Amino acid sequence: MINIGICIAIGLGIFILFSYLGFHWILALIIGNIAALVSFFILSKMIVKKISAILEASNKEVSKNRMDQAISIINNGFKYKNHHPFITSQLNSQLGVIYYCKRDIKKAEIYLKKGISTHFIAQCMLANIYIKRNEIEKMDKVFKSTLRTNSKESFVWSMYAYCLDKAGKRDQAIAVLNKAQKKLPNDEKIKRNLRSLQNNQKVKMKSYKEIWPLIMQEKIIVKQKIRNPSRLRYQRAN
Repeated sequence: MINIGICIAIGLGIFILFSYLGFHWILALIIGNIAALVSFFILSKMIVKKISAILEASNKEVSKNRMDQAISIINNGFKYKNHHPFITSQLNSQLGVIYYCKRDIKKAEIYLKKGISTHFIAQCMLANIYIKRNEIEKMDKVFKSTLRTNSKESFVWSMYAYCLDKAGKRDQAIAVLNKAQKKLPNDEKIKRNLRSLQNNQKVKMKSYKEIWPLIMQEKIIVKQKIRNPSRLRYQRAN
């Protein structure tokens, strides 16, 4: 990563400079490390600002249902892929979401598979692709990976249970929601869905009023903040 290389170079340069000026090497090392960390923070803020601007411009096009223009803008963002960690996977997730909403599932899958695991909605879209093809093992793997970084997201747990139940694995679905209750003991949606499964009823996803319609391709993404890629806002498609 370019930014990491720059920060290491700055830290090393400061260390050499202070050592040359007669500072004890331990103190010079501490100052060098501080300089490297400060540089990394500043460069991170700069790249976040650039990527956020790209995402914002893309989302404006999506809100107007101009998907091809939105895709073009995101593709332009890949010029920063070597500047900072996770830029490529973040942009891949965004592309995957756009293609998914465009109903180009083949391309959506390509980019969603390369996306960032913290983007739980993108990962749930990928899992939904797999469950529709009855690829249970792939679906299961996606949810397990996603929950490692999104264990406080009620929707992910419920959709995991929904997919397992749809695959005829109700006992496993119940086990998933029992785990979810331990992570989210006060979540009423998890409690209701667990009771539904225990009473031989289906998982109710419509209570997730914004996210579920997106997964079902009834809404499209209009805004995403790079600082927290798992939090989104939505608007009905034109």
